[in-house]
Amino acid sequence: MADIARPARRSTASSGSARFWSRFFLALDVMIVVALAAAAGTMFWLYPDAWNRVYTGLGYGWVPALLWTGAALVTLRYRPAWLARYWNLWLAGAVAAVVSIGALSFFDSSYGTLAFVGLAGRWGSAAMGDSMVWGMVRLAPLVAVVPLLISSRRAGRGYWLALSCTGKGLWLAALYTALGIAYAARAFGRGLASLFRAENRPGWITAIVKSPVRLFSALTGRSVQSRAPVAAEVAMPEPEMKEEPAQEAKVPGSPAVFYSGSKWKLPSLDLLAPAEARSVDDKPLKEMAANIESALADHGVQVEVADIKSGPRIVRFGLQPGWVEKRGAVKEGEAPAVQGRVKVQSILARERDLSLAISSPSLRFEQVPGEALLGLEIPTPSPSKVTMREIMDGADFRKIATRGGLPIALGADAGGDSVAMDLSALPHMMIAGATGSGKSVCINSIVASMLLTKPPDQLRMLMVDPKQVELTPFNGIPHLVLPVITEVDEVSPMLRGLIREMTRRYKAMAEIGTRNISGYNAKAREPMPYLVLIVDELADLMLVGGFEIEQSLVRLAQLGRAAGIHLVLATQRPSVKVVTGLLKANIPTRVAFAVASQVDARVILDSVGAEKLLGKGDMLLLNNDAPKPRRVQGTLVLDDEIEKLVEFWLDQKGPALPPINLEDDDEGELGDGVDESLVDRARELALRNPHMTSSLLERRLKIGGNRAEQIIEVLEDEGLLIPR
Repeated sequence: MADIARPARRSTASSGSARFWSRFFLALDVMIVVALAAAAGTMFWLYPDAWNRVYTGLGYGWVPALLWTGAALVTLRYRPAWLARYWNLWLAGAVAAVVSIGALSFFDSSYGTLAFVGLAGRWGSAAMGDSMVWGMVRLAPLVAVVPLLISSRRAGRGYWLALSCTGKGLWLAALYTALGIAYAARAFGRGLASLFRAENRPGWITAIVKSPVRLFSALTGRSVQSRAPVAAEVAMPEPEMKEEPAQEAKVPGSPAVFYSGSKWKLPSLDLLAPAEARSVDDKPLKEMAANIESALADHGVQVEVADIKSGPRIVRFGLQPGWVEKRGAVKEGEAPAVQGRVKVQSILARERDLSLAISSPSLRFEQVPGEALLGLEIPTPSPSKVTMREIMDGADFRKIATRGGLPIALGADAGGDSVAMDLSALPHMMIAGATGSGKSVCINSIVASMLLTKPPDQLRMLMVDPKQVELTPFNGIPHLVLPVITEVDEVSPMLRGLIREMTRRYKAMAEIGTRNISGYNAKAREPMPYLVLIVDELADLMLVGGFEIEQSLVRLAQLGRAAGIHLVLATQRPSVKVVTGLLKANIPTRVAFAVASQVDARVILDSVGAEKLLGKGDMLLLNNDAPKPRRVQGTLVLDDEIEKLVEFWLDQKGPALPPINLEDDDEGELGDGVDESLVDRARELALRNPHMTSSLLERRLKIGGNRAEQIIEVLEDEGLLIPR
């Protein structure tokens, strides 16, 4: 009986081992597939342009290539003997895939990314060449090989023998390589299984197994009853360990630079001042909340402070209106009067009484976004500063920088959360505020944000500073296309040159078949950098240039986004003559600092509220993401931080930058015999009518047809006219 039982036990053991290894390799296959999918997804998420490069590599030729490769891998995994047995069919399939890819290269797509390389992508077009005749000559031998591989051995014994030896050799080499990998994986699995057995496990493995149990016990103060195998292992004798003094955990710092993928080096964040520690004392805030409730209750307005959020300069109390009985006598035996909510208007009417009760002259009411609360914003008793380093270390800023946008560190909102925005998505910004409100510091923080994250081969700037105070320190950095413009008379030719550059960019994008700068940079050999125009005082330009300056800025605001051109305009006089309706319609993102009156607030924000701001960086931000302005405390950039940043870029010598020509070369294009005054008058007409024709120009300027055609061509090159 014993002899009979032994083979049964061996059979059971062998079947159990087979099941174990089948499950092991199945789990290994699943892990490999998941890892490859995760790697591919991560690559396409981090580098969105990688999909375009992969897609344009073979185009539709990826379909036969992936079908053949997938079939070969599945066969190699589950039926490796079929690769040697049917080697001729596999080789015929590979040749057929190559033939199909070559045939696809002869056809061009009517539109899309494959319109310039053919349906087989860049690789297929390069393999087949530009001539269809030579491409068919190359494919002819391969087409002849396929039926010979599939047909019987009668089609040439010598040919068949040579082909058979070569094919079998290749497939046997692949087969033995795969078997070697399988045996190595099996040996690794056996070693891993023996390593995790309790009798063979090293001490460090046991410590790793026990560490989660000890951690849970330390955090909860309760002992954990582990399962039987773990309990047996815990009962094993352990070597005595000496307790070492606890050491403070090192907090990982922020990276020195942001990744740019450029030969230029980005400055370190150590150039910026460290973030200040911000502490909030709940006791005075609760006292202020109690004073608010009692002050309104004294005037018959019942409210409850349901939420308190403290920011760097502002504390926002969320007021929930209370209940009040509706008027009307209640007769005997009837139900009590119906209660209703306190009207919001009754709370707003007690603003002065509330200001006097809590001894705060600056109050502002605003509905809390997404909640049924009325927000009351009061200056905090313990204000703090918002540094650039604090915002740039935030997740929002880093996400924008990683995505390849133009991140801007604006500040922190009323709840203390960092506010970072992408200028390439805004796409333009208007800043207004009285003297000393923080407008110039905001401009410096915008420039510093871009200098810390973008090298000059990816971002170029144009700066206009009629006051010659705020932007002139940036002179000399490689990001500048021209030195900082301080003369107002030089602005109009610069804007015309910028419009011509925008037109050239649109022509380049049309040639390659893309619609915006990101698609162009993904395909072109020489990518185009972003262009950002920064104007510190718009009022001076509008008073001197007038209608021409306004129309040039409107033209850039309308069409500049797709070409990578963005505007940042600032003024301390937000009147209707400076911030016109056309500019406001094309610049949706507007920032209002403290202004003198409600009229100025309505000009910049189309609503009141900016006249109640505290100044020194206190702003209201209006953009497309929110229907109402959001209160933000702007970042503080010190002068020594700007100096260190400018010195870093002045000391660095990187590769040569592609030139950007913005010169006003009207005379060279017009030739002799054309009066400059006629061109200026034609520009004014073109700004009013971008579809102007030569016949209209003849009637208005009293000139001949040839001269009118010359002027029309110049205006089209400048981008003032839509090409016919």
